[in-house]
Amino acid sequence: MSLPPSSLRPPSTTALSDYWTGRKILFVGIGGVGMSGLARLARSRGAIVSGSDRIPTIITEGLIAEGISVSFDQDGGELPEGTELVIHSAAIPADHPELLAAQSASIETQTYAQALGSAMLGRTGVAVAGTHGKSTTTAMLGVALKHSGLDPSAIVGAACQQLNDDDHAPSGFRLGSATIPQGPLAGEPGLILAEACEFQRSFHNLRPTLAAITSVEADHLDIYGSLDAVVQAFCEFARLLPEAKRGGRLLINHEGAHRREVTAGVSCDVRTIGFAPTADYHISVELGGGAQRIEIAEGRHRLCGFDLNLPGEHMAFDAATAAVLATWCGADPYLVGEALSNFQGVDRRMQFRGELRGKGWDESSPGVRLYDDYGHHPTE
Repeated sequence: MSLPPSSLRPPSTTALSDYWTGRKILFVGIGGVGMSGLARLARSRGAIVSGSDRIPTIITEGLIAEGISVSFDQDGGELPEGTELVIHSAAIPADHPELLAAQSASIETQTYAQALGSAMLGRTGVAVAGTHGKSTTTAMLGVALKHSGLDPSAIVGAACQQLNDDDHAPSGFRLGSATIPQGPLAGEPGLILAEACEFQRSFHNLRPTLAAITSVEADHLDIYGSLDAVVQAFCEFARLLPEAKRGGRLLINHEGAHRREVTAGVSCDVRTIGFAPTADYHISVELGGGAQRIEIAEGRHRLCGFDLNLPGEHMAFDAATAAVLATWCGADPYLVGEALSNFQGVDRRMQFRGELRGKGWDESSPGVRLYDDYGHHPTE
């Protein structure tokens, strides 16, 4: 069920264009998938963008081709003339020469997560959090909303060809409309989709209106020290959502996300999703024909059904989560199912690389199928 337009209001009316227009911004670590997307987003809103990184990559080549200046000499600590803001990825150490130069010149610095939170102001932010499943779910949601004509912006931490047109170089970024162009929420602030990463509590900087939590497990214990601290961090993230009467909604895993502890004290509307019949959104899966047939029911009401060509229960859960979020954004369930039936995945998440054949193998015999699944959490 989607929200009525009057209730879907972002937590701030400060538009991204008002915040970044005309500012000269240096992105340190611009070659990252998320950072490159954020740089493109800032540029589309009128910022004067440049960047730096250690080595050239296909991502930096794409940025340069689009007219963004990228430097590969970070050691000198020299900032572009007139720099007003330095945004850096979480991987950049505090003693990085360019950060020290900004500090010496009293130039404002922000982490990637802080800047991403600013990007959600004045938009309808949708954040996907969880120990695992973030990239796949966010990409699925972006593809579903694109296919449904809702023209979202999206920043995903892994490349997904389908986020953009077929002739566009694979990336994790998509630039969408400033307002939702059609559907029951037409005219509302445009959709911006992003992963909400728990590393270093980065997701506490985001300002979403809608969110999902796919899973909560013991991870990044070098940062948190204990599972209890991880659960508390997700609870604090959930409390960032606006209250229900202002459109705040959270979709959380019914069984694998410590939902009672995480949602304690939140003021947003909370709904659960999972394979248990008692979940608010019940997922059922039937295998056959090389695909998973996924059905989603809200109580006794059938919400959506589709065939998913990616294997694994975790992929079924991610797809169902994306489907529910898409309908919350006003997408037609039929179009959502159509998009997810054709979803081809993101890089390094059960990504099919091809078949290998040994010397002298009979060409008619099947080869060894190679999949790249480096990006998944060990539980999956």
